[in-house]
Amino acid sequence: MTYGPDAVHELVEESGWSYPVSVRRLEREHALANVQVDEKGNSIMLAELLSQTDIDRFESRDDLESKLGPVFESESQRRNVGFFGRIKKTFLGG
Repeated sequence: MTYGPDAVHELVEESGWSYPVSVRRLEREHALANVQVDEKGNSIMLAELLSQTDIDRFESRDDLESKLGPVFESESQRRNVGFFGRIKKTFLGG
């Protein structure tokens, strides 16, 4: 299973594109594609993930990994709050 920035890179490869790749092009061609956030199987639509950033383009695979790595990490942490975290959020709003 491919997840994180590697999942986005896989979309670039499957499309037959080379870097640089614009975020606009990714959104136009793969907006509804689900990409795996982490090894636990959490996923997010590419358009939703990219909307969390101010990125215009990726110059290379390394650039993609360095720019999207923190976004995926943040999304993974947000989704993995655990049982007590979900209870607290549900009942206490926090």
